[in-house]
Amino acid sequence: MVENTALRETLTVFGTVRRTEGPPVSGAVVTLADMAGRKIGSTYTGPDGEYRLDVANGGTYLIIASAQGHEPIASLVAVGDETVRHDMTVAGVGGMTGTVRLSGTGTPVPDATITVTDVQGEVVGSARTGPEGGFSFISLPEGMYTLVVSAPSHQPAAAAVTIRQGAQARQDLVLAARGSLRGEVWTHDRPYENARVTLMNEAGKIVATTMSDAGGSFAFEDLGLGNYTLVAAGHGPAAVSVEVKDGRAADADITLTS
Repeated sequence: MVENTALRETLTVFGTVRRTEGPPVSGAVVTLADMAGRKIGSTYTGPDGEYRLDVANGGTYLIIASAQGHEPIASLVAVGDETVRHDMTVAGVGGMTGTVRLSGTGTPVPDATITVTDVQGEVVGSARTGPEGGFSFISLPEGMYTLVVSAPSHQPAAAAVTIRQGAQARQDLVLAARGSLRGEVWTHDRPYENARVTLMNEAGKIVATTMSDAGGSFAFEDLGLGNYTLVAAGHGPAAVSVEVKDGRAADADITLTS
C-alpha cells in the first residue's frame, strides 16, 4: 500500500503600508523574520502600497516595514492555516534646523540646550547649539512640537513648530539675557549690616528682598533686563534707581540716612 502525502499549501501574509494621513507608501521594504530574528523573506510595496510574503509554516512572526523619509515600524503577526492580512501604518519624518541668538544684539548663543517635546509633553530629542548658535534635528516624526531653549544667565524661550514628511523646518529662537545686581549699604562712612534691601520693578512690584551682610554687601541674581528701584531700610530708609542691562552685573551702592 502506497501512502499519499498531501502537499502543504504555501501560507501568505499580505497587506498595505500607509502613511499616518492615509495615502499608500510605495517602495517600502517589508521584511518577515522568525522570533529568533532569522529573515524569512522581504519584498517591496507596489504603487498601491500593497505587499505579499509567503511562509512555509504557521506561527508568530516579526514583520518590519521601512521606507525612506518615514519612521520604521515593527509588529508581530500570527499565521494560522490560512492567508493573513496585516496592514501597517508608518509616520513620515522630517528635519529641523535653527539658530539661537541674543535679543537686541543678535549675537549667537553657543552651548545653549535645545529640547523638543511632543503634544503629550514627552521629550523626543535634545541638542546643544554650536559655536555659531546653530542646531539641527535630522529625523523627527511628522507632527507638532514645542521647541525650548535654555542657557545660563538667560531667560528660557519656546516656540511651536510643525514637522512635515521629507521637509526641513526652520525655527530660529531668541534669548533674552538675564542680569544681576550687587552693591553695598552704607551709613555715613561705614558699611551697614542687616539692612533690609528690597528690589522693585518699574510697576512697583517687589521682585526680591535680602539682607546686607557684615560688610554691608547684598546681591540679587537672575534678573530680567530693565529699570528697578532699590530700597534699603535700617538706620534710615533710602532709595536709588538702577538699570540692569546687557546681561551684566549692575552695581548700586546705597547710603542710609540718619
